[in-house]
Amino acid sequence: MNLSSTIRLLLSVCLPLLATPAVAAGDPIRLHVAANPAGGDLQLAVGLALDNGDPATCGSATELDVHAGDAVNFCYTLTNLGGSTLAYHTLVDSVDGELFALMHESVAPGASMRFNRIVTATLSAGDYAATWTAQDQEPGYAAAAIPFAFTDIVGTGTPLGLGDDAATGVTLPFAFPYYDGASNLLTIGNNGTLVLGTLDGFSYAFNDPLPYEPDIFMGGPIIAPLWDDYGVAAGDVWWKVEGSAPDRRAIVQWIRPHFFQNGGAPAVFEAILGEGGSLEFHYANTVFGDAGNTDWDMGGSATVGLQNVDASIGNQYSYNAPSVAPGSALAWTRTSPTAYSASAAVHLEVAPALQPATIAVTPAPLDASAQPGGAAVVLPVQIRNDGDLPLQWNAIEAPAARPATAPAAHAPTPLALRKQRGNDATRDRWRGHARDVVSLRGATTAGCDESTPGIVVHDDGMPEDGYRDGSGLFSLAGYVDRFTPNAYPATYTSACVSFLASPSAPGTSQAFQLVVYDDSGWDGGPGALLAAVDAVATDIPTTAVASFVRVDLSGLGISIDSGSVYIGVQFDPIDPGVVYVASDVNGAPDAGNGYLMRGNPGAPGGWDPIVDQFPDYHALLVRAVEAPDACALPSDVPWLSLSAASGDIDAHDAAAINVTLDPSALAAGRYEAALCIGSNDPRHPRTVVPVRFDVGDVLFNDGFDG
Repeated sequence: MNLSSTIRLLLSVCLPLLATPAVAAGDPIRLHVAANPAGGDLQLAVGLALDNGDPATCGSATELDVHAGDAVNFCYTLTNLGGSTLAYHTLVDSVDGELFALMHESVAPGASMRFNRIVTATLSAGDYAATWTAQDQEPGYAAAAIPFAFTDIVGTGTPLGLGDDAATGVTLPFAFPYYDGASNLLTIGNNGTLVLGTLDGFSYAFNDPLPYEPDIFMGGPIIAPLWDDYGVAAGDVWWKVEGSAPDRRAIVQWIRPHFFQNGGAPAVFEAILGEGGSLEFHYANTVFGDAGNTDWDMGGSATVGLQNVDASIGNQYSYNAPSVAPGSALAWTRTSPTAYSASAAVHLEVAPALQPATIAVTPAPLDASAQPGGAAVVLPVQIRNDGDLPLQWNAIEAPAARPATAPAAHAPTPLALRKQRGNDATRDRWRGHARDVVSLRGATTAGCDESTPGIVVHDDGMPEDGYRDGSGLFSLAGYVDRFTPNAYPATYTSACVSFLASPSAPGTSQAFQLVVYDDSGWDGGPGALLAAVDAVATDIPTTAVASFVRVDLSGLGISIDSGSVYIGVQFDPIDPGVVYVASDVNGAPDAGNGYLMRGNPGAPGGWDPIVDQFPDYHALLVRAVEAPDACALPSDVPWLSLSAASGDIDAHDAAAINVTLDPSALAAGRYEAALCIGSNDPRHPRTVVPVRFDVGDVLFNDGFDG
């Protein structure tokens, strides 16, 4: 598929399906496709419009200029210009393939039917050709009520002695024609099912609506006179062949209670397969009489219907509905549908995707000085939009929050049920590939070393090991350590991570996401994803050297008012398949309180403690810089004012505001605040601009005047 689509269906109210003649049950299934010249029996129109949030929108354009990533509403309108009701519909698109098949909706002569779907435009797809096929009947078989004529074979037939959910094969003296095949092999199941074409089929306990593709594993095309979960406390299943060629009949009779039945009577029913292809179901009793489960009665918990060998056609009479009363019977005859087709084409002219609003604020930080009681200082600040879409912004003031000092590593917290399972060192551990190595700290990465104000460090800077998933079964692996702020509210402004590569792969790069999760998961583990930042590690060392990659988190608006967060990485362990997240195993186990996850994009797995798989794990080489979250507690700063607190900026444009710092009521000293700018920039929803205002002579920590 070249693009993603979300289907929204809008259907007109139409008249009931008109009756159509049936054909003999033994005839092969045919679909009569009628010619449909221009102005014939079927008309299709496709209209395009940008998605406005209303699924009922039906545009009239057949060509539309869009950008990659735009959501486009495709509106298909089918009009029946013929004289017969068309009740089964198939729509095929040249880009996305089959959109639906044999959807049941009656469209009377002169009536219309509408179908909408939302398509995300891509550069690889522009021309869309649609073909809509509508037919008067469902292919396969149709059921009709016939007079009840039950043939009891308990005394004359062969009992099969089937166990719970069991099935057995029998060989008929004739080949029974069914859908597009015929066979004399039949599997009879205890749960009210027959499977043609095999002696080794199955009888599932839990009934499904038909067609249902997983049911092809029952072994062949299905005949379900009353498919339910039956027990073996009473009765049995019998089979018998009566008559002479070419009019022989195979009869299968069930007398079985419901699996959970308490009191009452068993169900009694039979299927009759005629040598010429006739097929009948007769129901002597369908009321179990269990006072606590009256919803089972008359097929209320059963499936009545047919399915072909590949589940492309299913003819269902009922599913979990009370449709077959005691003393009723059904005959199935083949249908002979007549189909009409109409086509239409539209075109999307797709330009490259627009870049979202992208904020840039200069200067940052804001520094100024003045004398006590002196004149106010006005600082011009430019807010720029480097994106292709409009930028909306708003600004608030907040008192300064000084960075935290580097806290000590957290003491390990016991987690439940430590399995202490072993590990396949050659697949999941870097150390299994590089033994007897000396760990080195490596070059210092700015913002990642222990002297960085506010940095939280669990490791000792020397990676003795590394982890990845080496099974080859998963294309997503995650590794995170827990970080608990010293005070609240808090934020993390950046994070650092180190990788190792296999000794045979020097110069390797690894694409990854720096991820932040909250602690709402099981037992306080990783829960909701708070942030994910794409990054790439290059020239990953192949020896035990720490080489950190720093990722900026300051613009993401992460705010923590209680508890902890988990920070780490997610990457594809298969591509290139030689990279490990670095770990420290020199120290008390589980100092980092880390978790690992294995899954696939769109289907991530659960999180498990790292120490469960790697008992000597101490901490990942993942570090984070903690800071008080000043913007979480905004309040007026008396000496700071803004000329504007919000605004809109067009694409690739800029606006200026004035920030006024007033020393008139301030004593000598340094004053600090924060300017918190929120925006619709998806990558930087919050930008924090520090403000420093020196009033009079300021004595700094170095002992010199400012």
